[in-house]
Amino acid sequence: MQAMKTTTTPESQEAESLHKLRSQISTDIETMQQKESSLREYEQRLRTLVGQAQHHPQPAPADSPGSPAGQSREELDAGWEKYQRAHALLEAARRGLCDDRMALKEKEEKFTQREVEVTRREAWIRVREQELEAQAQTRAKELEALSEKPKPKQRSSFTVAPLVAARKLLMRHT
Repeated sequence: MQAMKTTTTPESQEAESLHKLRSQISTDIETMQQKESSLREYEQRLRTLVGQAQHHPQPAPADSPGSPAGQSREELDAGWEKYQRAHALLEAARRGLCDDRMALKEKEEKFTQREVEVTRREAWIRVREQELEAQAQTRAKELEALSEKPKPKQRSSFTVAPLVAARKLLMRHT
């Protein structure tokens, strides 16, 4: 007995996928229709509320921030002007503070540059002082060396020579 083969053809697979897509599309359409009807109901309720609000305006509560109780239009305008002046003063102070910060930052940068320059000069002065000190020590050593060396005999001048010769002669015999 031959085993029964269940083979699915590509046509049958495509038919199944199309059937699934149709059922999914039909459920999506139903869902969208339900949402559309609920939106229409909501829109109708909103229109009704807006119409009622236009025909019967409700007074604002006394403690609402938009209309303080007992204040006239002039008082509100004066308060608003006072607020605007205070705000303008605050902005001017903020700009001044910003300018002061910028000036302070520039001064700090100049001080830092000056400090670097002074440090560089101090280092150059130290090096120069060491060089001068070394030169002074070298000169001092040269002078010491010159003073320690026996001085070469000076040649007698023509007028002194006879006296020196006589002295040497007399000194030998004594």
